[in-house]
Amino acid sequence: MNIRTGVLVGSVILAAALAGVATSQQAPPSPVAATQVDLPRSRTDSAALGQARQDPLAARLRGVLGQDPASARVLAVADASPVPVLAPADPDLLRTARIFTGDRHYMLVVQRGDQIIEIYGATKAFRSPLAQPAPQQPPTRPPTTGPTAGTGAPATATPRATAAGGPRILAARLPASAARAAAQAQTRGLTNVRTERTEYGVDVTFSRFGAAYNVSFICEGPGAAGCTEPEAIAFASTLQLIGGGAS
Repeated sequence: MNIRTGVLVGSVILAAALAGVATSQQAPPSPVAATQVDLPRSRTDSAALGQARQDPLAARLRGVLGQDPASARVLAVADASPVPVLAPADPDLLRTARIFTGDRHYMLVVQRGDQIIEIYGATKAFRSPLAQPAPQQPPTRPPTTGPTAGTGAPATATPRATAAGGPRILAARLPASAARAAAQAQTRGLTNVRTERTEYGVDVTFSRFGAAYNVSFICEGPGAAGCTEPEAIAFASTLQLIGGGAS
């Protein structure tokens, strides 16, 4: 091999190596990509979580559920969740429960008659860099950030998903009847309560223990019994902590 041939071969090898390095490197993130943020838990949130763990009703509920093998498995999954797991206070309803967990989120699905109720909670959110600052709201209605959905959610979680993959938490004003129910829910520790009528029922979103929650009611129709906005808020306000939330 002469010098000219050697230089040519070396140049080809170097070019191929540089091309391989270039193609193996990940593309830089888009400047307009949404960023993942943690939902902080304040001292007040931590105190409320500690108080909820001492609630005698929650303790009795866990005792009843622990006696049923299927419900005991739900409790075991809930205890391992980093998100405080809220669930219906009715043991019969919880016996129908399925629970799905993922990276700082969970979804619990129960069936009440012909209704399917999905309870989603998360301690993370997606924030768009293009989002404009939310307008000032009254103290009882501060703006919220929606949680993201994860790979552990069941197939029924998709109808209300946003482009970021999670359920929507809206800043719309509540109707008068729902506002009264929301005011009552605040006495049980729910904040940032919002509702949304959907093609399949109603969604309720709220904050508690520093986490964001979405409760979806999939009903026979918008006017089905137990599927109004006040009824949905009232149900959400009765959810009990059954586990999770360890720091």
